[in-house]
Amino acid sequence: MKLTRRDFLIKGTALLATLGLGGPMIFAENGSLLRSQEADHGGSDSSALVVIQLSGGNDGLNTLIPYGMGGYFDARPTLGLTQGEVLTIDNQVGLHPSLTRLHALYQRGKLAIVQGVGYPKPDHSHFRSMEIWQTAEPEKMGRTGWLGRYAATSLSRNGNPLKALQIGSGAGGLAFQAERVNVPVIQSLETYSFLDPKMPKTEQNRLAKAFLDMYDPKRQGTVIRVTCERGRDAYDSVDAVHQLGGGYQAKVEYPKSAIARDLQLVVKMLAGKSGTRVFYLQLGGFDDHVEEKELHARLLKQLDEALGAFYEDLEAQGLENRVATMAFSEFGRRVKENGNGGTDHGTAAPVFVLGGKIKGGLYGVMPSLTNLDNGDLKYQVDFRSVYYTVIDQWLKGDAAGVLGKTYERSGLCNFHGI
Repeated sequence: MKLTRRDFLIKGTALLATLGLGGPMIFAENGSLLRSQEADHGGSDSSALVVIQLSGGNDGLNTLIPYGMGGYFDARPTLGLTQGEVLTIDNQVGLHPSLTRLHALYQRGKLAIVQGVGYPKPDHSHFRSMEIWQTAEPEKMGRTGWLGRYAATSLSRNGNPLKALQIGSGAGGLAFQAERVNVPVIQSLETYSFLDPKMPKTEQNRLAKAFLDMYDPKRQGTVIRVTCERGRDAYDSVDAVHQLGGGYQAKVEYPKSAIARDLQLVVKMLAGKSGTRVFYLQLGGFDDHVEEKELHARLLKQLDEALGAFYEDLEAQGLENRVATMAFSEFGRRVKENGNGGTDHGTAAPVFVLGGKIKGGLYGVMPSLTNLDNGDLKYQVDFRSVYYTVIDQWLKGDAAGVLGKTYERSGLCNFHGI
């Protein structure tokens, strides 16, 4: 059957939606498609950042537990965990008993915990607070994301279509938003495909040629610039995934959870020399207004098991020194438990950063549990300082350009040998 232009436009639109490369259509003035032809400055041995978004508002006070601080047990008569239950770090704080693998990484010096992270004039709305974390602009409604700005500036000469990826549910949202930045969403290597692999090769070649012709600006005159760019980027990203080397051999058994599967996919990509600089993942379900004790323990165990297997796999693949992982949530919970065995939306919470070159330890200061802001913790560390440190020290990017100014790095997580 002859493939018409209308048919292929419909199929092409479906392809872009499937690959997570949708976006606004902007008309170019001269029909040109300005695709980067610069050398790839992000090789397969470059450092990589894995960002894990803990969606819903993780209860920081029952993750990094201030069991030795006044006010904790008074505020949480049923949710409070005792010193005998806590995986102690010092005589003031310790980790939730579900976090055994993270505790072991902390003892090995591979986990940094930044305490009391937040931002000025905190917002209790999930949507707005996540938007603030993703854009790094608390004072206004941001239109671009912090990782999008990093990719648009520091990776502007990196022609790798896999330089930044959303893994799994595509939780990045605004984090990757920026003009001329297209970030694929990959759920598995097997399903990330342009055409049905069962289709005859001749038919695959015919459709591929038709698609490339359709999105070739030299044949279009005045074209829809962004649509063409995204179409070609979609094709390039699929081709790049299919060209990955077979460098991954399973050496670690992962738990049966979505976050564990997503983290294993990160290792597969890096072992295959994808050259990806930033991965973005999500673990949801942290909005514990009721029956928090059991629900929170299960979620933390899921996170702990997945991160434990992930780091073990990175070590087995020889990648542990190339990867830093940062886990954050849009806000913490209120200090006082509610009447339903849960906690309500709060403010400051810890951020975890782990990796082979992380200088582990406690950073920042745990906020007071008695000197509160209308029942909420007063943040001690601006989250943009954490971003600044990660971009500047780990990714070697233009941190001041991405965040609009220089932020204090004193007392934050550090990296060995870089």
